[in-house]
Amino acid sequence: MKTSLFLICVLLFCYGCGDDNAAPYPTGNYESASNIKNDPVALYTKDKIITDVKFIQAFLERNQIYGVFDLTAGTAESPVHVTFDNRIADSVYFRATSGGDALELIFNQVYYDNNTVILLGRDSLPGSPADDGELSCSNVSIHIRKHPLLTYCATSPIGSLVCKTRYQMPVAMVGDQLSLPVISYRFTTKNSMAECYSGEKLAYGYLNTDALKTIHTQDTLVVQTRTLTLERK
Repeated sequence: MKTSLFLICVLLFCYGCGDDNAAPYPTGNYESASNIKNDPVALYTKDKIITDVKFIQAFLERNQIYGVFDLTAGTAESPVHVTFDNRIADSVYFRATSGGDALELIFNQVYYDNNTVILLGRDSLPGSPADDGELSCSNVSIHIRKHPLLTYCATSPIGSLVCKTRYQMPVAMVGDQLSLPVISYRFTTKNSMAECYSGEKLAYGYLNTDALKTIHTQDTLVVQTRTLTLERK
């Protein structure tokens, strides 16, 4: 457990260093545009990528997966509305609403990655222990992101393992606008012993393409990446 705590401290220290030569991070009160850009949906299995829309549609219907993906690539009405306020230093207020669901988070500015600022969640949320790095139902939410959730664990006074996680979220700077990458995914694994699935309709971050290399023979991963523009108000 000491190793996990040491790792998170090192990561936070390094991220806090930042790039002194990076372009200024534009501050303001932002709101998402009415439209979102949808990339084509892809279905990943071991050593194979399927992009045929009819095949994917049949797969989704067969598995009763509805309302997660937009099979028509291109510009479409956004399924999510986002407000983003970074006018207070180290307190970026983020709210996303989709249907009847709402997600509210507070982020801290951490470091720059070229024209992208990586924000770190201020508050710790319940998490799961570290794993071997391969996709599974229990860890796909971590590994699907290029900038993964930061997890640290410690033993409680009663001897149980308690893990916390902090979200990272990349926000690209495009002139006086901000660009928010979004991932929708559904991971399924099935063998003779067990079956499970896990997914998110709107996960904020870039796709971690390295994670696609860890898909097993029994796994299926459907992914759609999207881009949401945030406009200054």
